[in-house]
Amino acid sequence: MADGRVFITEIAGKMAVTKDGRLLGPIEDVVIDTESGFIRYLVLRSNTAVSDTVDDIGRPVISITGLHLDQEHVIVSR
Repeated sequence: MADGRVFITEIAGKMAVTKDGRLLGPIEDVVIDTESGFIRYLVLRSNTAVSDTVDDIGRPVISITGLHLDQEHVIVSR
């Protein structure tokens, strides 16, 4: 991510955590706003219970304003 680009394959399957270290769950998918190009939300694996919001097939989703990657986690700003 040194050049500001992130591939979905770098995110999918990694654990999402907040900046303060709260585990949110493994990322299953990413939804991108096609008009702005920004990530709208992350879709977490269906057994994760950190969000009251779900997608159209019942998977929990979390809205984010930004993300950073380390070796093991996707650190999200909410």
